[in-house]
Amino acid sequence: MPIKTKLLLLCILVTAVPTHSQISFVYNLKIAETTKRIALHSPLAKRSLATCVALGTFRKQYNGTKQNCGGALFTLAYAPENFFLRVDGAVAKVTSHSPLGIHSARTQTDDLLFTAGFSPKLSENRRFTYSALVGFPTHKDTSLERAEFGLAHYAVGAQMDGSFIFPQNEQHSLRLAARCIHFFPRGVNAQLPGGIIKPVRFNLGDLTDLYLAFHTDKERHAAEAGYNASFIFNATLCPLLIPTLPCLNAQIIKSFVRNSFYGVYYYRFLARTTPNILTTGFSYGFDSPATLFNNKQILTIWGSWSVNF
Repeated sequence: MPIKTKLLLLCILVTAVPTHSQISFVYNLKIAETTKRIALHSPLAKRSLATCVALGTFRKQYNGTKQNCGGALFTLAYAPENFFLRVDGAVAKVTSHSPLGIHSARTQTDDLLFTAGFSPKLSENRRFTYSALVGFPTHKDTSLERAEFGLAHYAVGAQMDGSFIFPQNEQHSLRLAARCIHFFPRGVNAQLPGGIIKPVRFNLGDLTDLYLAFHTDKERHAAEAGYNASFIFNATLCPLLIPTLPCLNAQIIKSFVRNSFYGVYYYRFLARTTPNILTTGFSYGFDSPATLFNNKQILTIWGSWSVNF
């Protein structure tokens, strides 16, 4: 194939193939941690927790594609003594706009995520949680055709997190978490320029999250600021979309790191005898390295209402 033809195909595919366009709320570690800990580890905590989170996120890829997503995340948790069970689900509308004028929009449900864990209290200043999770897709993976909400792959994973209260000032604590998730490969259809559909086997690979946050708590008010690094690796695509353009396929399945910085404010109050928690948060993130299909900017804002009963 002539060099000019290869370059033309590459330019078209850069803006026409919406790879790495999936958005998921249930796998967002920083939102899961900030809504779980403040309620279940509160002195007034009861055994059950119901949370509704309203989220909005904006993404801009290095190739110029822009995505907007707005929706809601729903969480139910049951935590008798040192054990807990949790289920997360979400629904949202996602829209995508590419520099070539290709637009898509649709409303979908996210994957269903089930989590079970054990949270022994080691001392007055230390607490660890060990948990396992299983994710189930609620629809087919069409991320190689257009923008998509939900990762749409079966998943299994494990997580360990902990909190350390400073002995000198019990209002302040350090929050840590580490999580590993394996996504199973699935057959998908890739839409190439000219309306050509090519069946491929797409493997999202593995996801590792590291989470570090500083938390301060005083009576009804609390605040938290932290950093969440997400490492995506071992992704595969078989067969390659364009065998004559290995550089393009390498960018589609390339491993990358997602960096997110966030801040959260909490307000607790009692509705009669039932603890309630209102939360508002904001995060800014980006992917590295700066390749064509990675995200240059990720802005997210959310607010939640949790009822502990």
